[in-house]
Amino acid sequence: MKIVRISKAVLYIAIATLIFILNSRIMPYVGYLVGGVITLYALEELFVILIEKDRSYGRAFLYDVVAQLLISALLFISANDISAVCIVWGVWSILRESREMTRAIAKLKVYRLGIISIAESVAVIFLSFLMVVHPDENHAFFHTILLGIELVLVVVFYYLEVLTVKKTKREESDIGQVL
Repeated sequence: MKIVRISKAVLYIAIATLIFILNSRIMPYVGYLVGGVITLYALEELFVILIEKDRSYGRAFLYDVVAQLLISALLFISANDISAVCIVWGVWSILRESREMTRAIAKLKVYRLGIISIAESVAVIFLSFLMVVHPDENHAFFHTILLGIELVLVVVFYYLEVLTVKKTKREESDIGQVL
C-alpha cells in the first residue's frame, strides 16, 4: 500500500506543478484537465477500497465512485463550453469538499489537524459556489490554480496525519510506560 501512496503523491504533485507552470496554456483544455482529475480521484478511491477491503461505506461508496465518473464524463463532453465546465466543476467541488469536511469533523476528536482541513473545505465550497453563480473564464482560471493547490494539500494533509498518528501513538506508549 505504501507504493500506492507514494505514487499518488508523486502524481498529484506532478499535476499540480504542470498546472502552476502551464496555467494559461491549459485553459482551453480545462474541462479535460478537471475531468481527468475527477476520474483519477474516483479510480483511486475505488482502488484503495478494493485493496484495503474497507467495506465501511457499503454500496453508497460505489454509487459515489460511479457519480464521480459520470461527472467526469460530463466535463469531457462539455469541455468546449466554459460555463458548463464551471457549473459541473463547481457542483462537484462542493459535493467533494462537503464529504472531506465531514471526514475532518469526525477526525477532529482525535487529531486537531482537522481544523485546517475544515477551513480549506469551507474556502473551497465558497469559491465553488461563486464559480457556479458566475461561470466564466476568470473563475475557471482562478479555480484551476486552486486545483493545483488542492492537489498539493491532499498530499500534505495525508502525511501530516500520518505523522500525527505516529506522534500520538508514541505519546500514548510513553504514558503507558510511566503508569
